Amino acid sequence: MYLKQIEIIGFKSFADKSKLVLAPGVTGVVGPNGSGKSNIADAIRWVLGEQSVRNLRGSKMEDVIFAGSETRKPTNLCEVSLVLDNEDRHLQVVFDEVTITRRVFRSGESEYFINRQPCRLKDIHELFMDTGLGRDAYSIIGQGKIEEMLSTRAEDRRGPFEDAAGIVKFKHRRREAERKLEETKANLVRVEDILAELEEQVGPLEREKERAERYREFADALQKAEIALLVVEIDKLNERFQQATRSVADRQAARDLAQVSVEAAEAKWQQQRQALDELTQQVEQLQQHYVAVVEQRQKQQGDLALIEQELGYLEETERTRLAQQAQHVEELKTLDASIEQLRESHQAAEGKLHVLSGELEVAAEGSKESRRVEISNEIDNLNAEYIEANHRAATLRNELKMLEEQLQSDAGKRAKYEQDAARWTEQIEQANRAIAEVQASMQQLTQQLEQAADEIRACDAAYEEATAAEASAVAELQQVRASIQTLSARHDLLRDLEEGYDGYALGVRTVMQQASRNRLSGIHGTVAELVRVPKDVEMAVETALGGALQNIVVATEADARAAIQMLKQRQAGRATFMPIDVIQSRRLRDAEIQRVRGQAGFVGIASDLVETDAAFRQVVEHLLGNVVVADTLEHANALARVLQYRVRIVTYQGDVVAPGGVMSGGHHQRKGPGLLGRSRERTDLEEKLAQLRAREEDLRAQQAKLRLTVTEAQSRRAEAQRVLEQHATQQQALEVTLRDHEHAKSSAEERLAALEWEFHQLASGKEAIAQRHEEAARSLAETDALLATIAQAMTAQREALAEFEKQQQVMQERLTGLRIEVATLRQERDTLRVRLDEALERKARLQELMASAETESRAFAERKAKLLAQAQTASEQVTTLVDEVSTRQSHLDDARQARLQLEAEVRHLEQAVSKERQEFGQAEELLHRAQVAAERADADLAHALQKMGDSFGMTYEWAKERYPLTTTPEELEREVQRLRRSLQALGDVNLGAIEEYQRLAERIGFLTQQRDDLVSAQEKLDELIEEIDTEMANRFLETFHQIQEEFAKSFEVLFGGGEARLELTQPDDPLTTGIDVIAKPPGKRLQNLNLLSGGERALTAMALLFAILRVRPVPFCVLDEVEAALDEANVARFAQQLRMFAGETQFIVITHRRGTMEEADALYGVTMPERGVSSLVSVRLTDDLDFETA
Repeated sequence: MYLKQIEIIGFKSFADKSKLVLAPGVTGVVGPNGSGKSNIADAIRWVLGEQSVRNLRGSKMEDVIFAGSETRKPTNLCEVSLVLDNEDRHLQVVFDEVTITRRVFRSGESEYFINRQPCRLKDIHELFMDTGLGRDAYSIIGQGKIEEMLSTRAEDRRGPFEDAAGIVKFKHRRREAERKLEETKANLVRVEDILAELEEQVGPLEREKERAERYREFADALQKAEIALLVVEIDKLNERFQQATRSVADRQAARDLAQVSVEAAEAKWQQQRQALDELTQQVEQLQQHYVAVVEQRQKQQGDLALIEQELGYLEETERTRLAQQAQHVEELKTLDASIEQLRESHQAAEGKLHVLSGELEVAAEGSKESRRVEISNEIDNLNAEYIEANHRAATLRNELKMLEEQLQSDAGKRAKYEQDAARWTEQIEQANRAIAEVQASMQQLTQQLEQAADEIRACDAAYEEATAAEASAVAELQQVRASIQTLSARHDLLRDLEEGYDGYALGVRTVMQQASRNRLSGIHGTVAELVRVPKDVEMAVETALGGALQNIVVATEADARAAIQMLKQRQAGRATFMPIDVIQSRRLRDAEIQRVRGQAGFVGIASDLVETDAAFRQVVEHLLGNVVVADTLEHANALARVLQYRVRIVTYQGDVVAPGGVMSGGHHQRKGPGLLGRSRERTDLEEKLAQLRAREEDLRAQQAKLRLTVTEAQSRRAEAQRVLEQHATQQQALEVTLRDHEHAKSSAEERLAALEWEFHQLASGKEAIAQRHEEAARSLAETDALLATIAQAMTAQREALAEFEKQQQVMQERLTGLRIEVATLRQERDTLRVRLDEALERKARLQELMASAETESRAFAERKAKLLAQAQTASEQVTTLVDEVSTRQSHLDDARQARLQLEAEVRHLEQAVSKERQEFGQAEELLHRAQVAAERADADLAHALQKMGDSFGMTYEWAKERYPLTTTPEELEREVQRLRRSLQALGDVNLGAIEEYQRLAERIGFLTQQRDDLVSAQEKLDELIEEIDTEMANRFLETFHQIQEEFAKSFEVLFGGGEARLELTQPDDPLTTGIDVIAKPPGKRLQNLNLLSGGERALTAMALLFAILRVRPVPFCVLDEVEAALDEANVARFAQQLRMFAGETQFIVITHRRGTMEEADALYGVTMPERGVSSLVSVRLTDDLDFETA
């Protein structure tokens, strides 16, 4: 693929329509500074989807539209089109030529087109994703951008590497998977909310269901008990009939009984003979027991030696213990003397402390605060009495003033009260008439409200039912969509892996990519692509083929040679080729096939289990025609023996039995499908996706229908609600009116009653007011006298308190000295107490150690006695075991005697045969009697069976199997009576609650399943994201190492020596790691990039760019004055590199350097014939590199 043409209309300085017709190779764009030649690079970047105005050297998107000049008006839009040659299908579309167009209007609207068909910006991004041509790709390097490849942070240098690794699309799909994961989590929360609401309804319904189940349980138990009783009766009759039948059979078999008895006697003889052989074996066992007894005696002797050794150890330990005991006794004597001394010192301190404590109590008694408190309390009491008396005097003065004013005002109130009473009585009568009218209207409105409420309840029921159904449909639809998203993401991933030949060797991948671009002929595909394998034998065939899965099938040997030559030229690894014109079939001989056909575990010949086109059948026969497939490794071993270990056999699990008998197998540990499984899994996913999409359409139709039902219910309810609210508003208005009338009436009644009470009070209270006035004046005089007395007492008490304060200060100084002395003595006493306690504790520990030593001494003595007893026992056991040998010999003699007895018994059995024959005649009479009894029992049994069918509608056999008797018939009869009483006690039961509960449980189960499915979808999305991360990491690391190798080479070429390398800042995290560039130009030390000159930095960046192009060539690359900082020599090296890469990558170079122009295949000139307007001209080069217009 290459860029054929660029069309520019109204973009920046290109006001007129301009067209650049390009060809493969190197095309140069030249022109003076400021002519607008860099706008061509901006136009290409813009049409490929660039959204950053800063990267387009502007401040807003409107800046890309021609802004006008001194002689021209601004244009209202700009448009740029790129015409790409796509004959090699580098872009994943079916067109040989692809035109990408972008248009923007000054109003801000944007339009995008692919082959003149409207599309989205997203479609353009996805079209160029992982091609190296995207908006952020390394195919367009603008002014100053070449150094940014080095000056940016290490993390920001990942972009070109990711694009070269082809993981941009994977990152896009990872973001899509994360978005779907968030949607799945939201759906999961909604389903869990619905489940919580339904589970609240389960409780009451479950109780009704349990009551109904108890009723059914009792009813079923009653029927079972009655059937079981009838079965018992039938069993008795049947037993009677069977006994009679058996009696007949017994008598009829009597003639054969003698012969049977003879055979039984012979069998018994054989049994006794076998017993004789067993006796012989017992003799051998007795011999073995003798040897065991000898060995046991030796063991007992060894045990005796160990016992003597342990006795020596016990004696040594006892001596050590006695020495420690003596030390403890001496230490105890020393401790006793120290304890006695400490006790005497402690008692002396206690006595002195007692004397000082007495003095302290006397001093404290003299300094008590009780007198101060007594005087203070007395002052407080007098003060409180003074305040209370003063308050009482003020109250009395106010009361006297109020009584005087009231006497003056009562005279004018009596006339006004009489007029107000007449007015309030009239208002009460008017309110009563209005209340009666309002109550009649409210009664009529209440009936209308009830009718509207009934209609709303009916609508709510219909709405809830439809809403629940719709929620269920929506939940299932979301689940289906989540599954579609998950499966689609998985399908796309597998498709990308197949199209990118991921998992194949580098050589295979290179050949297939070149073939897809029509650069190689005769390539049919890899073996993995050309065969179709059932899933059950997929592992077996994949194991049998092994590395041959990556073999490339070609038409002829010449095609294979051409591909191998290409790999050598590109140094792109190795590959194995299978030319159809020379490959011969290999297959087991018919005789070998017949030997294994029909053998256990034989599945088939591997080539017969694989499907492929007829053209490739000999390839499959060549690879798998002599491989046998077995179901298990055990059967594979058996088949290998049949084929004399000359044939390779594989199993379902991938175990292998190779010719010669070599076996290999174990656990296959892989996360994703193998090369064979990709295509099959894609087909399975497509079928599942088709089913899910059909289900999605059904659910959409169901949801729409339910939504219509919900809408209708909402409309009906809204109308009913409107009527209800209208009536409710009217009722509220009437209630307000009624309350107003009742309030008016109540207020008038209260006011009238108050008037009557006040009038009565006025009439009867005049004398009381005068009497109260006289009493208040008298109380005021008494209170004033009391205030004077209290003031005198308060002055005397304050003087007594001042005298007490002087005496108290002298006593407090004496008390402080005694307290310090007592505290010091107490500390000394406590120290002595601690030392005494420590000494006593040490004495107790020594006594415990001595007691413990005594206990150990007794234990050692007991152990010694026990060991001596064990020695004696072991010696006695040896003697006992020797005696046992003679006992075993005696048993052998007894067995020989038993054999003689068995021989005599056999002879006795022979005589018994003849006796059995004499008893044949006695059976005839008994046979006739048994036949009569059988007929009578048969009649009774038939009657009972008929009752079983008529009463319970079942056969005896069916009842017998399902209603076994678990107790006695008498207890069963009592159980029947109890069950009948239990049914009566339950009363009325809602049996429908069982089915209703079942429906609710099924709905909960359905939603639970949906929740589980959403959880499963969430887990699958997590797995998908993990797979994408793994794939991106692998691709990134592989590409990084390739670029790293090529960078070192390119650097050395461009610099004429030196060394450079790339390093990962975080090697353990390939998905986020930054990339450091280390450079050492010739003759310089390894140094930081910032210390390099501008030319060295530019040349280093170019080396990195050429390394990326070597690893991942792009169809075309735009370079905008990237060599501006280089000297002439380095420009020449740069131009040579362009020429070297021009075979695979088309270069459009914007330049003003002579060396670059010399290597260009064609040149375009950009001029500015009028100020602010650029124009394109085709130019040709003369020998002295002067420009001439073409």
